Parts: sequence; C-alpha cells; structure tokens
Amino acid sequence: MENTTTTGAATTVRPGRTSGIWVEAILKINKNKTALIGLAIFIVICLTCVLAPLLTPWRYDAIDVNSALQKPSATHIFGTDRLGRDLFTRVLYGGRFTLRIAFVATALAAAIGSAVGLCAGYFTGRADFIISHCLDMLASIPIFLLIVAAEVVFGWGNGNFMYAMALAAMPQYARLVRASVMDIMGCEYIEAARALGVGHIKIILKHVLHNIAPQLIIRITSGVSEAILICTIMGYLSIGINPPMPEWGALAYFSKGFLRSHPHLMVIPCTAITLSVISLHLFGDGLRDALDPRN
Repeated sequence: MENTTTTGAATTVRPGRTSGIWVEAILKINKNKTALIGLAIFIVICLTCVLAPLLTPWRYDAIDVNSALQKPSATHIFGTDRLGRDLFTRVLYGGRFTLRIAFVATALAAAIGSAVGLCAGYFTGRADFIISHCLDMLASIPIFLLIVAAEVVFGWGNGNFMYAMALAAMPQYARLVRASVMDIMGCEYIEAARALGVGHIKIILKHVLHNIAPQLIIRITSGVSEAILICTIMGYLSIGINPPMPEWGALAYFSKGFLRSHPHLMVIPCTAITLSVISLHLFGDGLRDALDPRN
C-alpha cells in the first residue's frame, strides 16, 4: 500500500501500488450506509430511465384527450397530463433526456478541463499565465448567455445547450486539476524523475494522474448533480427543449397551472429531480470521506 502525504487541500500519493488508495476507499464506502443508499437510489433512477421502453407500454407523445388529467391508477401509475399522455412514461423518458445531457456535459467539462488544468499546473510559466487568464474570462461569462449562444449556433430544441454547460463548468475542473498538480510538482519523487531524465508524458502518466484522480472523481459526482439542476432549470424556462419531448424541468413547468387541482403532475417530476440530486450528494460525501487519507 502506498504512502500518502497531504499538502493543503490536495492528497499526494507516493509511487508504489496505486491500487492501495482505491482498495481502502472501496472498503470505507462499503461501511458507509448513507453513501451506499445514495448510490443505489441513483442507479435505480438511471436504470428505470434507460429501460423505459420495457417498463411502459405507452408512448411519451401519445395524446388521448379523453383520458386527460386522470389520477394515478393501475392503468396509469402516475396518472395522465392535460393531453392524456401517461405521466409515468413521460417522467422516464424525461429522465433519459435530462440525465443524458447531465452526463455528457459533465464528461466534456471534466475531460477538457482536466487537460487544460494539467498543462497549466505542470508546465507553469507562460502557459499557466495564459491559461489562467483565459479561464478567468470564460468563468466571467454568464451561463445563460452561453446557453443561448449554443442554441443559436447548433440549433434550438435538441439539447445542444449541453455544450454550453460543459464550457461553463470547464474552468472549475481546470482550476482544481491545476491546483492539485502544482501541489505535487515539488515532491521529491517528481524531482528525482526529472533528474533521471524521465520524459514529461511518463511523469504525467505514472506520477501525476493517479494523484489528481481522487479529487477529480469527487468533483465529477457533484458536477453531475449541478448539471441536472441546470438542465431542469433550462427545461422549466422552455429553453433548448422542443415539445413533445419530455424533460423533468419542462414537465414541472407545464403542470404548474394544475398545482391546486392535480398537484401530483408537478410533485412527481420534482421528486425525481430531488432524489437524483440528493442521492448523488450523499454518494459524493461518502466518496470524499473515503478518499481522504486523514479519515
């Protein structure tokens, strides 16, 4: 098992068996029931959305005005909306849309931000100066403006605002990776590797990446939950989603007029949003505790 040292907020893993910290993390998470419950809830939500075609016989866009605004029953588990569409089906397909955007936006932000932050933290000097100022300028642009610009460039209504979400979140990942890399660059084993003539790529692959992985993974879990909230807010504002495509935020928006007479139309999609975000936060908290060597 490798030795670890802590510098500021970053954890430095000395060379050795890189699997040790992950084995310890898995053992700690297995003892954290709250984190496991959160992970289980989120996995169930994702699986039900993915398996939507197998779990419901209805189409999400099938209109039946004679069945409009029905209450939950054996035929329609969550009832029907104002156009007679099955709400259970629309929540599942809406989850597919929302979660896909959240995962893609987070993956793009993490990948691009990590690469940029790695360059800034490893090479420092002029590269760090230029990259840091570019990140500051990008972070100063309101995400709403980026989303509107992305929709104009790529086309409205198909979820293309996920690229703007990725661009807006990218500076957070870049700054995190930059700080983590700069914390470990002064370590003795990095200096020794440089003195022995080890190339930049080998140093990054062998000594740097597994050191920044724990902090990056923790940030990704919270990043997904943030992306879910942003996506639902955009859906509530009717930006980036063309009806009849369901989306959790859009489902809540179009049901607000029936809040008094049929509150379940808004409560159910809002519950799906809440459970997804809270479950991710619970798992993220457990993951952070598990990967912290001070615990």
